[in-house]
Amino acid sequence: MAKKPKSATESAKVPSVLAFNRKIEPSDALMQAGLWSNRDQVSTWKNIDLHQKRNRGTKSQYGVPDAEKTDPNLVWGDDARLPFDADTLKVFFTVKFLGNIAEPTTHNRPEFENKLNEKFQEYSEKIGFLTLAQRYIYNLVNARFLWRNRLGAEKISIQIKNSETGKIWNFEDAYQFGLNTFNSIQDSQLMEIANLVSNSFKEDHYLLLEVTAFAKVGEGQHVFPSQEMVMDPPKGQKSKYLYEIKTKEGFCAGIHSEKIGNAIRTIDNWYVNETNDLKPAIAIEPYGSVPNRGRAYRTKQTDFYTLLINWLEGKEIFEDDQHFIVANLIRGGVFGGND
Repeated sequence: MAKKPKSATESAKVPSVLAFNRKIEPSDALMQAGLWSNRDQVSTWKNIDLHQKRNRGTKSQYGVPDAEKTDPNLVWGDDARLPFDADTLKVFFTVKFLGNIAEPTTHNRPEFENKLNEKFQEYSEKIGFLTLAQRYIYNLVNARFLWRNRLGAEKISIQIKNSETGKIWNFEDAYQFGLNTFNSIQDSQLMEIANLVSNSFKEDHYLLLEVTAFAKVGEGQHVFPSQEMVMDPPKGQKSKYLYEIKTKEGFCAGIHSEKIGNAIRTIDNWYVNETNDLKPAIAIEPYGSVPNRGRAYRTKQTDFYTLLINWLEGKEIFEDDQHFIVANLIRGGVFGGND
């Protein structure tokens, strides 16, 4: 007896086994020190070293017993600063953009992949990847990836280089590009790079960009590498460990690739915000999760899975929601659910 064909609803079910590779792959970032006036002189930039600091602090957390409020608190951890003969932080990393976005790494329901490819092809032809590409590049030229290092810098410039062709684009003022809006997205240089990214998504063309940021923060000033997560450090031991990368010149303070990637994909301001009109951009996540705010912004029928199923079933969904779905596929991850 011939097998009964799967219905559209069955084809749209999320497989119990489903995963996608990331299509935006950043490297870790190196942090170096030098002078703002020497930005073009590669040999003058030196790795930033980590050093340990031990200080006597106070116990200021909520709920400290009265008897302990005057007790000293040992603060022992890694620290990073510019030397006093340098006024500028240089951050360098590479980022790769890849295609085959709708092709799962693994899955256990072929009819789901067929339906996804059908809808994805429709998105590619009718809407296209340029909106997403523009937003990803926007988060490079606004220096979002500097995180805390972006705050308080006197000025920040960005250089982006195409590793294949050698072409370089310079953005002299990263502050011209805001963090929560995408108003300056028509910048001609930004658009040129975004078109390359869009083509890499559509045609599976290998694209590797080299990104360099210069942030003038002042001589001897504090800089902020990534912090390593250490669960339950031994009492009386160092409690803060910063990230460092081994280079041929020695160890260098660094920023995690995951933190760079999170900054690049912070493009979601399409979610519904019921509290006020200001909608800060958040990173692309299936449930719009922002752990440091203790919130998930996409839990009421606007999460990735609900929108994906509706999309595959042929229901009408907004163009912004389609961008959100495709951006999650670009993000990659393990998405399998209950059969």
